[in-house]
Amino acid sequence: MDLRPTDATAKAPSAGTPAGRAYPFPPYPYRLTKGLTVWLAFKACAFALFAMGNILGGVLAFFVWDPWLLWNILGPASRGFGPVASRFRTKEREVWLTIDDGPDPATTPRILELLDAHSAKATFFVIGDQVNRHPELAAEIVRRGHQLANHSASHPCGSFWSAGPARLGREIDRCTDAIVQAGAPAPAFFRAPVGIKTPFLHPQLAKRGMLLLAWSARGYDSLLSTDLAVRRIVAGIEPGAIVLLHDGRNDIGRAAVVERVLDHLARTGFRAVIPPRDSLCV
Repeated sequence: MDLRPTDATAKAPSAGTPAGRAYPFPPYPYRLTKGLTVWLAFKACAFALFAMGNILGGVLAFFVWDPWLLWNILGPASRGFGPVASRFRTKEREVWLTIDDGPDPATTPRILELLDAHSAKATFFVIGDQVNRHPELAAEIVRRGHQLANHSASHPCGSFWSAGPARLGREIDRCTDAIVQAGAPAPAFFRAPVGIKTPFLHPQLAKRGMLLLAWSARGYDSLLSTDLAVRRIVAGIEPGAIVLLHDGRNDIGRAAVVERVLDHLARTGFRAVIPPRDSLCV
């Protein structure tokens, strides 16, 4: 998908986004994907069959495309609802570290120290409520040369999949407001809680000129031991990988995973960078 303007041409923020918020990229048109068009067509066909008294045919038509819908709700990198970036283009040994769920005074300072020690840059996908509690940490992330991105206001991982357009808009905007009030630029990227999407999410992002970001390397560091999590992550390290790590929840083990991953990158000659938006594969 063409996400013009690129970093090189986006000189001024857009003031035409919801509630007058100045997002760094202007809105782009959202077009219904082919997959969603087919899904809606099957639903319409099902109701037509029901009306004609063909109950069995209607049931089959109604549910036949639902596995596709479920995959696109649950698959973080699936693109059936719209553009999702899970890699970036590069000819160098570079990866993008993305760190979710902060800021948190128990873990964020340690992670920032580790990043500084390795001259590494990262994007922190922060929760708006956490930013409101710890705005000084959000400001410190930016002061040290890192980037803040939007991970929703309240991280409703159990119900995000069922959110409608109005609720999605509030989750996005409340997080953006917290980031801006902490003194950071409005975010260009959004990551859904636990990567779960809804068909209503992409139109809300398009209105705000934002791009949905997934990942290509993940260790399930919230669930697995440090050793297993690191092993899973390093198996996915390659040029252009987007790495998912975690901050927050008063879990110092998350910082240990970050440390081990940074050590691996240093040993194998990789740099952790924040790539330009026009290098993302969407």
